[in-house]
Amino acid sequence: MKYGGRILEKIKKIESQEDAIKLMNIALEHEWAVTYEYLFHAYSFPKGKFFYQDPVLKRRQDVRAQTIQIGIDEMYHSLQLGIIIKQMGGKPSFKTDEIVRYPRLIDNLERDKKTEDLVTDLYQSAEFEPGAFPKIHNMVLNISYDEVRHADQFVAMMDAMNAEGAEDALCYQSNPESAQKEEVRLLHAIMRAENELMHRYLKYVILLSEHQDLSQRLFKNSIDHMRNWDKNSGILIKMGDVIRIENAERNSDGVERSVSPMPSSYSGEDRLSSLETLIPAEKDLISKYEKLLSLVPDGEIKSQLEIHTGLDREHLFTQEWLLKNAQRIEGLE
Repeated sequence: MKYGGRILEKIKKIESQEDAIKLMNIALEHEWAVTYEYLFHAYSFPKGKFFYQDPVLKRRQDVRAQTIQIGIDEMYHSLQLGIIIKQMGGKPSFKTDEIVRYPRLIDNLERDKKTEDLVTDLYQSAEFEPGAFPKIHNMVLNISYDEVRHADQFVAMMDAMNAEGAEDALCYQSNPESAQKEEVRLLHAIMRAENELMHRYLKYVILLSEHQDLSQRLFKNSIDHMRNWDKNSGILIKMGDVIRIENAERNSDGVERSVSPMPSSYSGEDRLSSLETLIPAEKDLISKYEKLLSLVPDGEIKSQLEIHTGLDREHLFTQEWLLKNAQRIEGLE
C-alpha cells in the first residue's frame, strides 16, 4: 500500500505469535511517523485562523489544535503497540515511515486523511484465525476506529477550508534573515534535542513497562519534552522561523521529505544503561537553554524558555536519583 511515498507492508493472515508481532511492528513504525508528521503539519498552521465543525465532537474546533491532538492520539497508539510487543517477547521497532510536508496547508491535510485510510485498512484487513490472540485482535480494531474518527475530522477540516476559499493557503514560511540569527539556530538545536528526548523516554517506557513506578516517571518526562517542543514551535514563529523536519530534502515544488526525522535507535537496553544515557542528554539540553536565555531579552519568550529550562532541571534531578537508587539495590535488573 502506498500514498505520497508512504508504504505500509500488509500482513493478511495472523496465525502465529510471530505474525501478530510483525503486524504490530509494521503499525508501530507508521504510528511513530505520524506522531511527528501531524505535529509538523499542525505547527505549520497559523493558530486560531482556520476553524471547522467537528463531526464527532459536534463543536467548532481550531484546525491546528485538533491536528495536534490527533498527533497525541497516535503517540498513545505507539505506546500501546510497543508495550504489547515487549510483553510478547518481541522487539519493538523505533524506525519510522517517511515524513512529508507540502507548501499548501490543505495538501498536508489531504495526506493526513489518506494516511488514516491506509492504516485503517492495515488494521481492519488483518485476518485473525478464530480464537487466536483475541486481545490483540480487539486492540487493533479499537485503534482502527480512532483512525476512522481522525479521517472524518481531516475531511471536515478540508471541507471548511475549501468553503472559505482557503485551499491555497500556505504553511508558515521561514524568514531567511531570522533563520540566520544565533538565537534561532540555537532554538532549532534545542528542538532537535527535545524531539529526541521525547522519543528516547518513550523507548524506555516501553522497555521498562513491567515496573509501573519507573515507566510512569519516564512517561511524565516524555510528555514534558513534548510540551516544550510544542511551546518552542510557537516561539520559533514569533522569532520569524518555522519548525524544521530533520534531515528533510526539499524539491523544486517546495515539498519536504525526510526518511529519518528522528533516530531509529538509542543506547540502553536495561534499567541501568537506560537511566545512564538520559543524564548527559538532559545536561546537554539544559546547557543549550542556558545559552539561549543569555541571548534573549526579558519578556514573554524568555519567561517561557525559563519554564522549559526548569522542567529539564527537574528531569535531571529525577534521573540522577533514579540511577543512584537503582545502583543501591542488589539484583535489580
